[in-house]
Amino acid sequence: MTRTEFKKHIDKTLSELKLYAELHAGMELPNEYEFEWQFADKPKAVGKENVTELIAERVYLNENKIYPCVDLIVEKITDENRILISGRIAGYEPREFGKGWSNRPGPFIYGIGNEILTGKINCDSKEFKNMLYEKGLLHYKTE
Repeated sequence: MTRTEFKKHIDKTLSELKLYAELHAGMELPNEYEFEWQFADKPKAVGKENVTELIAERVYLNENKIYPCVDLIVEKITDENRILISGRIAGYEPREFGKGWSNRPGPFIYGIGNEILTGKINCDSKEFKNMLYEKGLLHYKTE
C-alpha cells in the first residue's frame, strides 16, 4: 500500500471513528479533529488533514512496513469544540497492510473515553453491539 493510499485509509478511519463515538454518545459530534499520541511529548495535530498526516508519520514506515495494531480513542470534546483523539501503537513489528485485530482492513482499533459517554445509550446491550457490527464498526456479532 502506498503512503497516499494509507492516508486515504486514515481519512476514512477518522470518519468511521467519529460515527462510532456519535453512536456511543447518542449525539452528533463536531467535524473538527484534534489528535495526540499517548505518552509522547510531540505536538498535537489540529484539523483532519493534519491529524491524518501525524498518524501516517508514525504508523506508515513504507509500503511493506505498517504498524499492525493502533488504538484510536475518542477522549472528549475540547473547549474549542473539537473531537480529541488519542493514539497508541502496540508493540508489534511493522508488516504489510492487511486485516487487523479488529477484523477490518488496517491497523486501527476504535475506542471511547468516559467523557464521551452520555448515558443516553445502553452501549452494553446486544442490540447496540449488533448495530455496530452491521455498520462494520465492531468485529463480532452478539448472539
